[in-house]
Amino acid sequence: MEQMFDYVAADREFYAPLEESGDDGGEVFRPGRVPEGWTGTASGVWTHWRREPSTVEHGWKVHVSAAPARVQAVLDLAAPVLFDAGVPFKHLANRHFYWWTHHKFAQRAQGGKFIAAYPADVETAAALMERLRVALDGEDGPYILSDRRFGDSRTVHYRYGAFRRRVAVRADGTRTLLVGDVEDVRGVRFRLPAGVTDPFRTPRPGAPAAARPAAMAGFSIDSSVRFTNAGGIYRGTELATGKRVFIKEARPHIGLREDGATATEQLRQEWRALTDLHARAPGIAPEPLAFFRAWDHEFVVMEHVEGQPLTRWTATHHPLLRTGSTPADFAAFYRRAANVIDAVERALERLHRAGYLFVDVSPVNVLVADDDSVRLVDFGAAHRLGDPFVRSGTPGYAPPRELVGDDLGVYDRFGLSRLAQHLLGPLHFVLGRSPAALYHLRHELAELAPVPAGLWRRSTEYRAEVEARLPDPAEVAADPERFLGELRDGVADALLAMAAPEHPSRIFPTIAQGYQTNTVCVAYGTAGVLHALHRAGRPLPDGVRERFRRDALDQADRMAPGLYVGTAGVAHVLATHGCLDEANDLLERASRHPLLDGCATLYGGVAGVALAHLALHRHTGDERHLDRAAALADGLPADAELGALLDPDDTTGLMHGRSGVAHLLAQLGGATGERRYTARAVRLLHHELDRATDPDAPGLLFPYSAVDRRAMPYLFVGTAGMLLAATRVLRLTGDERLTAAMPRLLAPLRLRYTWMPGLFQGLAGYGFALADHAMLTGSPRADAVRVATGLFKYAVPHPTGIRYLGDRLMRFSADLWSGSAGVLLALEHVLNPSADALFTVDAPARVLAVTA
Repeated sequence: MEQMFDYVAADREFYAPLEESGDDGGEVFRPGRVPEGWTGTASGVWTHWRREPSTVEHGWKVHVSAAPARVQAVLDLAAPVLFDAGVPFKHLANRHFYWWTHHKFAQRAQGGKFIAAYPADVETAAALMERLRVALDGEDGPYILSDRRFGDSRTVHYRYGAFRRRVAVRADGTRTLLVGDVEDVRGVRFRLPAGVTDPFRTPRPGAPAAARPAAMAGFSIDSSVRFTNAGGIYRGTELATGKRVFIKEARPHIGLREDGATATEQLRQEWRALTDLHARAPGIAPEPLAFFRAWDHEFVVMEHVEGQPLTRWTATHHPLLRTGSTPADFAAFYRRAANVIDAVERALERLHRAGYLFVDVSPVNVLVADDDSVRLVDFGAAHRLGDPFVRSGTPGYAPPRELVGDDLGVYDRFGLSRLAQHLLGPLHFVLGRSPAALYHLRHELAELAPVPAGLWRRSTEYRAEVEARLPDPAEVAADPERFLGELRDGVADALLAMAAPEHPSRIFPTIAQGYQTNTVCVAYGTAGVLHALHRAGRPLPDGVRERFRRDALDQADRMAPGLYVGTAGVAHVLATHGCLDEANDLLERASRHPLLDGCATLYGGVAGVALAHLALHRHTGDERHLDRAAALADGLPADAELGALLDPDDTTGLMHGRSGVAHLLAQLGGATGERRYTARAVRLLHHELDRATDPDAPGLLFPYSAVDRRAMPYLFVGTAGMLLAATRVLRLTGDERLTAAMPRLLAPLRLRYTWMPGLFQGLAGYGFALADHAMLTGSPRADAVRVATGLFKYAVPHPTGIRYLGDRLMRFSADLWSGSAGVLLALEHVLNPSADALFTVDAPARVLAVTA
């Protein structure tokens, strides 16, 4: 989540890196006097200053932090020292970039860094830091978590790291910075590369310990709840009484709010609100127990409130998310939901009588106990009537400025309405851009059980009647394939309109993961979009194919080898678009890539590369591709050792788990007729079945991993991906256990609600998997069509067609993984099922005698 926020600042329509923000960055930071011979250049969020090119690859980096009110002043004090020492340096270019790198949800490892300098050697670094320490004496700044402070300075920090950007790609497509030949770890604690010692360390009284102490001010910290740039939140114990407590931490000079208030200033405001409310109306807020400082952090200790956040309560109890729910289940849930909303309203009314507004009414700030009683928590945004107001709130739950006017009470009333909406189906980001989507949600709910009028009225209180720009839900239900065809065409039209072959960093809008991997690949880049458009029969705009070919060749050496994030998948799409020479070249590079030695997955490893060889074998008839696919599969370790080559924590599923390897083996067995491949595929899928979260449930779900036990139904991890693999294995084996499991793999995918609409982690993936199963087994497509109609409630009409929001629904995206291309591919497959829609190579079925 930290990294996601870096990609929503620059553009209100599409995800984009922070540095692509417009020219209005607020106050521009610049040294007061620049000596002759020094040149300043802009690069990303930074302004670099250098006199001559440096040849030093890595060394001791010097960082300077600055308090929000002293940023330009710190630069004015530090720059003359840096210029005089002849040390190249950079600083954040403007106030906008400073705020985004210092706000609550900024990346913690980068938080606090305002100036970075690059001294050539230890002696220069030591002398520079001493001079900066003296020059900045009396200044204060955030502590940089990845660094150590120098001496007694409050602003000067250091760490050993890379001076020049030298990267290595990982199998998952992301990149890591290198110091020499080892990873330049930029975490939230000070770390040194092997063989490097700290020449500047002088232990001093009051320095922070390497690990947080087990007890502070009479309270123990037992576990962490979460961390942000502002500090941590912990569960703890009052040592004198044994009472469970909740501890909130604030770091100074960082964790900025919209008005510039720091985390410590915000925590003090919350402490004052809690103590005042406890005096006025005990029990309305968590009881405040203690306020203390440890080192330079501040802590508030409060009553531990029992219950689960309304987000989790909804996910646990909503029958919309459970297989086999009856009208009675829905009626019971609606009664409980209405009671919860009434209880929150009573709590807010009591708060108002005490002279406060809550302001940030959102599901994470409402805890629901086992008896459905509620408590409000997190009073960080609470506003005492009569005090100056600070705009705050959770996106989707805070009212727009124009709605508020002079009536600040709208914050709580609007938030309460959005809580009711959340309890019916959390579509806030979609509805903010497409209010008519609400009618489709109501129609789907009404098919299952009518929503009580009072609850519906509450949830739509601030939803104005709008002209419908989507087809009427009843019309869709009467003729679903006609309207799904129109939806598909609208998605394709808008997707083509997004193409920008002249854009410097991508052709189609992508999500954060696209910028963190590459904007060419199948999952997040051009290749995936072109694949979807090709399957839908839509020609490419001028310049797109050639730009894709050029990007693929230019970036090949910097890409991972895999099918979904690397050159193997790009090769597959190049071949489809007639670039066979380029495809063969890229796939050969992928096959020889050393990263395959440590990764077996379909997403980024051996299974995906082997599958790409099967595709090229089909395109060219060259038997060498079939031989290469078999050789890669034969090189996989035995079943017992395979887990080490999957994603960390023994992930399940199609993209990162055993299902993906079985998916390859089934297709390789079909292409070669060799039973050993399909036999192993059966064993791997049995292993996945053994891990079902509830083996006796009517619908099978699977944990994300051995550590993350969330029950997953999706295409990338969970039921839909398992269905894709199991259907192919069954065409070849007739395995009894997989046959018995099939109805329970299909059941969860008939639901029509997911948080996101996309192909790999949303509803489009349900529809795709159901359509694929129907095509391969000859069964009716009715379930796939019905599920696909659920995509209307996520659709956002646009003058160019229909758009879909990408990962986490904060911005639009064209990508295959979460955005419009994935929805297009799913709709096309539902309406016109055809072989090998998602990079498969399905040979004609022949039942092989396999003993698992």
